[in-house]
Amino acid sequence: GEKKAIVKDIEKKQFKQQPPFPFDLTTLQIESYRCHKIQPKETLDIAQNLYLSGVISYPRTSSQQYPPSIGYKKILSSLAKNNIYKDKANKILSRSSIKPNDGKKTDPAHPAIYPTGNFSEFGGRDQKVFDLIVKRFLATFGDSATRESATITLDIKDEMFLSKGTRTVEKGWHELYEPYVKLEEQTLPAVEKGEEVNIKKIDQLKKETQPPKRYTPASIIKELEKRGLGTKSTRAAIVDTLFQRGYAIGPPIEATELGIHTIQTIEKYCASIVDEQLTKEFEEED
Repeated sequence: GEKKAIVKDIEKKQFKQQPPFPFDLTTLQIESYRCHKIQPKETLDIAQNLYLSGVISYPRTSSQQYPPSIGYKKILSSLAKNNIYKDKANKILSRSSIKPNDGKKTDPAHPAIYPTGNFSEFGGRDQKVFDLIVKRFLATFGDSATRESATITLDIKDEMFLSKGTRTVEKGWHELYEPYVKLEEQTLPAVEKGEEVNIKKIDQLKKETQPPKRYTPASIIKELEKRGLGTKSTRAAIVDTLFQRGYAIGPPIEATELGIHTIQTIEKYCASIVDEQLTKEFEEED
């Protein structure tokens, strides 16, 4: 029933958020699903069409690095001729140093996915995936963003309560990747230590440990990559086959009775077929 609280302590921490890595095929599929709910296989098909149209590089790659040989300034100058990307591209070109935030993953055959600087007439989902690729390319050259987390400790009759929030102080690369940056912004009111504040509401939370979330088409592809199953070109097709044969429904992905009985039967009579190690050996020999 208390209506007043005393600000016992204020703790603020700022941290840098590095620009994202360039797209490899898996991260493009994951991001395309997150931002546009486009299925991984469709993302691959769209990316292949964009490649054949000459507007992006070869999409079937595991690399998260842009070699200087692709010509950063040449691509950025071409993008700057398009009104949609003009301001963002010129902002990067005005810098004394132009260097992407490369990831660790490499691919000896192909660099990370990048826009070539060419444009073609297309719309719908093709345009959405193309825009995502262009803005990811731009964002990798951006400055680090600065975020600030704040925790206010409130004393209510010698009982301590916490109020937490996180906000963006400097957008940095966020401006280059809009509207695909999805971060919670919760700014706490400006208060001082020892100040008396009014109590509007106190939440008493009672939580239980939750089971892990079901896979989405994007997250299961990430898991397949983590386990070394399939290839960058086949993982989307593998997941798509589960749905086509009626083994799974979703998203989120849920095994059907047919799928469950099928796997149980195989495990009972020929367990080696579903052994991950066997699959890895087949792919290494291929």
